[in-house]
Order: sequence, then structure tokens, then C-alpha cells
Amino acid sequence: MSRHTGSIPFTKEDLCNEAVTVLSKGRWANADLLLYSNGNGNWVVKDFSPCPSLVRRTYGRFMVNREVRALQRLQGINGIPKNPFQLHRLALSYQYIPGKTLKESKKEPVGSHYFLALENLVQQMHERNIVHLDIRYMRNILITDDGGPALLDFQSSLFLDKIPRTLHQLLKIVDISGVYKCWQKISPESLDDKRREILESVEKKRSLWVFKGYPLGTRLSRR
Repeated sequence: MSRHTGSIPFTKEDLCNEAVTVLSKGRWANADLLLYSNGNGNWVVKDFSPCPSLVRRTYGRFMVNREVRALQRLQGINGIPKNPFQLHRLALSYQYIPGKTLKESKKEPVGSHYFLALENLVQQMHERNIVHLDIRYMRNILITDDGGPALLDFQSSLFLDKIPRTLHQLLKIVDISGVYKCWQKISPESLDDKRREILESVEKKRSLWVFKGYPLGTRLSRR
């Protein structure tokens, strides 16, 4: 029988005792993604436990904490994973969103209405004082089963609360340009001139950009 604590829908012990599906195996400093189902629905579990000891004791704990806090602040925005919680020190969970990543949908028709909705989603996120900083990576963007956008993977996100206000607009425009970058790749004929100009302006400055999403080496394979 599953043991639950407070309002947490399941525990680490439940994962050990019941069947889970591996969605993807993480690389050197990236979490494994698991799919777990119970009476409360389908849940994604992001677990750094298989990472090397140094990653588990430092980077992994930090990333879990940051992503949970970001998702909790963004609750109520359509397209953000719902009901996030920290499963244990090295794992977080949130409700699974059915759909396909934008990467998987590259050869399918995706119209401007989708990217306008994605742009609006990112703007709502910015209103909560959070920037994502890894939107150019199309595996972090979903086309949900109802055709709308959703954002995943907030471990590279930044809270703007303690960032100098002079940098806020720069960080936000980098996020928005990520939307336009994906738009250009998937549906270039529907990207208007104004948004294209914003993208080109940011692209010219990319060589100076220090926020690259993941630290050096985190995409390396584990031994």
C-alpha cells in the first residue's frame, strides 16, 4: 500500500514498490525522467539520484530546489506543469502533460497561432519575475494534445527578484527571442518582420551571452 505524507500524492517508497516508466536517461549531470501513475494521475519524476556523488551533493540538490520553487511560483498559468512538489532532496515531481515536444513536431505544420500562444505564455512567466533561459532547446517546449504550448525544464531559470532591474529587459528579450528562434525554424513564412528583427538583433549579441542554460559538461554521458 502506498504511504503518503500530508498532501504529497506519493513518496519515494512508492516508486520503489510500484512500476515506473523511464522517459529518458539523464547524462552526466542531468536527471533521469520517469513516468509514474497512481490514483492521482500521471506524474513526471525528475531524479538526480543516479548522478555522480559530487553532482548529487551540490548541483543536483540546488537544481531540484530551484525548479520546484519556479514551478510553484508559476502555478495558475496555462502551459506550466501543475502540482509540483519535492519528492526528496534529489527529486521533484509534477503532473504529466500529454503532448509532443516541438523537436518531435518539426516536420508537422505548426501555425503562427501556436507561436503567438507560446509568446503569451512566456510573457505571463515574465510577469511572475522568472526567466526560463533555455527556450531555444525545442525539447523544452510541448505541443499539448489540445494544440496549445507548454514549457518544461525550469532548472536553468532565474528569479529576477534579486537581479538588477537594468538586466531584466535583456533577460526577458533573450527568452522571447528563443520563441522566435523556434518559430523561424518551424514556420519561417509566418514570422513577421518585427519579430524577425528582434531575433536578428539578439543573434548578433549571442557570442557575448554568458547564460547558456547548462554548465559546461552537463551533457556528457555518465560512465
